[in-house]
Amino acid sequence: MPRTGFAPSVLKRSGGVAIVAAGVAVNTGFVSPVRMIPALLLITLGVALVTGTARDHSTARLLDSAKRWWLLALATFVPYALATAPDSESAAAVGDAFTGPIVSLSLEAAAGAVVLCAVSMTVLYGFARYGIHPGRPTPEERILLDE
Repeated sequence: MPRTGFAPSVLKRSGGVAIVAAGVAVNTGFVSPVRMIPALLLITLGVALVTGTARDHSTARLLDSAKRWWLLALATFVPYALATAPDSESAAAVGDAFTGPIVSLSLEAAAGAVVLCAVSMTVLYGFARYGIHPGRPTPEERILLDE
């Protein structure tokens, strides 16, 4: 019988992005000097969830995943850029649709979360490309096994 609904990795990935977005929002939205600690904890937890979903991916699949994350980061950054720093009158007219503190905070949280996840997937791909990949022998172990 086929499974219905989301796969657990999709739920972990989307939950991880939501947790990272909450961390970015906590860091941006509050003025308290202790905001950094909960923000870093939320961001770390969320990034760990997102990168944990790619634990068994091959290097080529990690590269494709990193590319998709960067495309998504660009797509989420454009509305945030239009809302916060319009440079022309037409961009300002489009940006007026996104005015308001809650909308601005949510756009910044989403853009920041996706960029942080894209960076983490790129770092994970870089590690995998040079032989450091979860669940696989380390470069030192591979050298010792070859002898």
